[in-house]
Amino acid sequence: MRAMIEKYASLLQDGSGVQAILAEMDRQISDASISIDSAKEGVREFSKAIRTNKALLLLGMGASHYANELFALQLRKVGIQAIAISASEFLYDPLPVWKAPVLFTSQSGESVETVRCLSLLQGCQLFSITLNGNSTIGRKTYALVASGGEEKAFAGTRSVTLTISLMASVCEVLGCFTKKDLQSALHSGPETVDSLEKALGLLIQARQVVATGRSLFSPIAHLFALGCEELSRESILCLESGQLRHGPTEILSSDTTLVLFRQDGTLGQLAGSFEELQKKAGFSFVVFDASSCRALDRAVTIRFPAGEDMLAVLGMMSAFQTLMITFACAKNPYTGIPRYGSKVTTSE
Repeated sequence: MRAMIEKYASLLQDGSGVQAILAEMDRQISDASISIDSAKEGVREFSKAIRTNKALLLLGMGASHYANELFALQLRKVGIQAIAISASEFLYDPLPVWKAPVLFTSQSGESVETVRCLSLLQGCQLFSITLNGNSTIGRKTYALVASGGEEKAFAGTRSVTLTISLMASVCEVLGCFTKKDLQSALHSGPETVDSLEKALGLLIQARQVVATGRSLFSPIAHLFALGCEELSRESILCLESGQLRHGPTEILSSDTTLVLFRQDGTLGQLAGSFEELQKKAGFSFVVFDASSCRALDRAVTIRFPAGEDMLAVLGMMSAFQTLMITFACAKNPYTGIPRYGSKVTTSE
């Protein structure tokens, strides 16, 4: 997949941003494996707190918030009252009473809203997942620190993979799946890269791109959309599939490419409803498919090992990162070089 990114990076007027992203991606899998081993003690303590309290509040911003949503949905499947709220929302509209553990997720450990939430939760068990143990959040919480230091590139790739890997490690201790399955997921990927090339063609030609998914596959759709927007400077609509079907389907047309993240099981079967919708609206269709169901008609299908949990999501990381980066290279000659934003947001 690196070769595909380099191919489209040749279109750029300044390739330094993409080269920085590639440097992060090249080591994300090895860093994830090291992180899982090095954070064992913290993972055990965090898992114990979750198991004891049967509840967890998760706070973060940007990609960290979507990783939190993914983690929360997985925890809820095993009976944990897990609530993921953006730190900016909690800061101004906090929960009236919260006594259970709290997770602060921030790759830098310095995101302004997340840091400001620390003072609102004194008396709670405070944990964090970060790439910077010396940060404000790293120092003021029981930190699970990912390996390899802070991410330098603008868009989140390695940091997101490491964050979700540590979250999956906690779920493994809680009995959601085995460590062997976790390691296998880290090294998973699409059946073929050819399908990614076909998907890219549809995205480039579209006047608008819409991303969607259900349950744990809704946060990964949001991560995809966020990365595309940061890098391409194009607007991407992203809605959970149920929400998309309640009215916003009216925007779909022959000018649209719909990117669906599809899991196994009942929710994967529900995705079949988009076939009939496509016949009416005429949109192009890309499916990141981790289901054991038949491929949807008239869709470019990117196949992955079947699953409906965090491991299935981990198996998609490198592929969806590749698609979002190459899409951006076709749209923005300065991909990976921000105009207004910064890697770490330190003011509101």
